[in-house]
Amino acid sequence: MEIRHFKTLRAIVEKGSFIKASEALNYAQSSVTSHIQAIEEYYGQPVFDRIGRRVVLNVFGKTVYSHAIRLLETYDTVCNLTADADRPSGKLRIGAPESTMIYRLYPVLWQYKEMYPDVEIIMQNFICPRMRGALRTGELDLAILLEPRRADADLCIDELIQEEMSIVLPGDYPNRQLTSTAGLAVLYTEKGCSYREIFQGLLAKQGIHAENIVETGSIEVIRRYVLCGIGLSFLPTITVREEIESGAIRHIPWQNDPPVMIQLARHKDKWITPAMRAFIRLTIEHAKEW
Repeated sequence: MEIRHFKTLRAIVEKGSFIKASEALNYAQSSVTSHIQAIEEYYGQPVFDRIGRRVVLNVFGKTVYSHAIRLLETYDTVCNLTADADRPSGKLRIGAPESTMIYRLYPVLWQYKEMYPDVEIIMQNFICPRMRGALRTGELDLAILLEPRRADADLCIDELIQEEMSIVLPGDYPNRQLTSTAGLAVLYTEKGCSYREIFQGLLAKQGIHAENIVETGSIEVIRRYVLCGIGLSFLPTITVREEIESGAIRHIPWQNDPPVMIQLARHKDKWITPAMRAFIRLTIEHAKEW
């Protein structure tokens, strides 16, 4: 097997098909197929399940892929070494929830790119469980988690701040406390989101059964829908602070228990590149002002 075979494997997983991988790599499709055949012949078993026109990593393939990603990371690092090896460069892959990405990280990214223009930053908007998994497979270098404290033996986590959370309601919601949905839709973030689970617990505690539900992965969509009077939700207070101050949105501050924390995470076995080290330093500095 050769490095290029694993690069092809990575491209297929990232692009979702042999055809798209061949286009991204500028290979003939037959070359992509032969690279995967070389891997499968070496191990004596397939790495993909072929379901119609779709290819999906099987259980063994996921194991191979997780190790291949780490191998390719090391290979890319060696290839990108320069005489100024301590200067941040190369790619930096960061995962973050949308709210944190929009309302917290933009000053960090602005300063980082001013200081280190040679670093290519790839931002991914993932829910926290997926980010933890992506740190383990090497798909992400760093992750900004927004969830209650949770220990993981294989992750190094720096707590940055406790994020204030609120039940958010249209400005004309009739009560000071959440006693009913008052005919409004319940606006949920996507399944797996840590504070969706908290919100569901709050509704259950109030004896509110959500029947009219809208689910979306976009915090901005939820904010807009609350503003337009479509529904109510549960969000980081910072995402609706201006609307609260203007009276366009009402909110019920949540007494964080357990507290929702913004946390900076990385895999404990991952080498901290100069690009990662610089981002960690800047993020911790900025978090003091959040």
